[in-house]
Amino acid sequence: MNNVALQDLQRQVQNNCNISDAQFGGAYSLCGLLLRLRDLYKWESGLQPWQEPEPADLLEWVDARERHWEAIAHNSLQPLRIGDKSYDPFDSATINSLLRPYGLIYGAGYAAAMKPSFFLAELVDSRTAGELHIDMVDRELARDLFVAPAMRQGDQIFARRTAMLFTLWDLIMEMRPSIREAIIFALLQYDLDARKIRSHPKELGTQLYRVAEFELNTWIHHEIGEAREDVFEGFIWHEIVSTYADSPIELFARVIKDLLADTHSEGLLGHIIDNRIKSSLGFYISFMRPFTKVMFPQAAQAFKKFQLQQDWEIIDEARHQAYRNAQKNALALIELHTAGRTKGTEWARQRILADLIEPLGIMQDMEEDD
Repeated sequence: MNNVALQDLQRQVQNNCNISDAQFGGAYSLCGLLLRLRDLYKWESGLQPWQEPEPADLLEWVDARERHWEAIAHNSLQPLRIGDKSYDPFDSATINSLLRPYGLIYGAGYAAAMKPSFFLAELVDSRTAGELHIDMVDRELARDLFVAPAMRQGDQIFARRTAMLFTLWDLIMEMRPSIREAIIFALLQYDLDARKIRSHPKELGTQLYRVAEFELNTWIHHEIGEAREDVFEGFIWHEIVSTYADSPIELFARVIKDLLADTHSEGLLGHIIDNRIKSSLGFYISFMRPFTKVMFPQAAQAFKKFQLQQDWEIIDEARHQAYRNAQKNALALIELHTAGRTKGTEWARQRILADLIEPLGIMQDMEEDD
């Protein structure tokens, strides 16, 4: 693929990214949107995560981006034209069969609130885990507001180094009091001081490259666990999140599925426990969202005990408990949703909220957890 063809493909993918952002930017809280816009600006400007832009430049860019979104908000996602043929923008398998020989990888899928998400990046490594194919990418040529270090589509897993680096930096810079201890613990395993990194980002930020690369290889096991878990059979989970998109029920379903993946014996926590990876345990606790903490309270309790006793059986027992609880909630969710096929979607919505979500007492946290 010559430079002209590559630049044209990059433009096409970025156009769809921008259309998606224009249509779904409102799905994020104001704070969440501003953080994503800041990171998007850094990426577009070629800045490292720890390089902060001039406030005036960022504000000017945000204003221009919002005006651009207004102009394209009603546009439809466009097919990607490669050579003399056009392809559905979600047909990543076919598109990648064309791009892989050129060292490129294309990702397409749906994020929370069923937001379309795309990226185009340079391939740096490929490997397999059973029937799963894992592609590691580095420099990204096109991307949208939503960024996840790893994502899965069927038997394909995409792992994004740049996304992992940004995700780690944002975690360290935010470092809320509730997760400070876990972050400090995780970085100490690399002989790094979280406080020094925060106070001297220009001098110490580059030390996070090796952290991001190692942790991404652990993070992949969330996707492996997701592929292995069999509680949500067939397409039932996709049916649930699309039926109740952009609602507490969608978030509830996503958290349950994530917990089933993380606590599966071949999932993220299973891998961390089997390989005794202390840094990844600390980061797992650090990255837990408010709703996930409510659904998996054993995690924080077990982590505190582990710091004192260094006994991995404590973490494994918490993993087993969380898996059983997630399995119970998943089966209850499936039962109510399935009953809604005859009793009506609104009936199912009200029952799921009343029976499964409201008793948790976290509706406000769910609304803020984007």
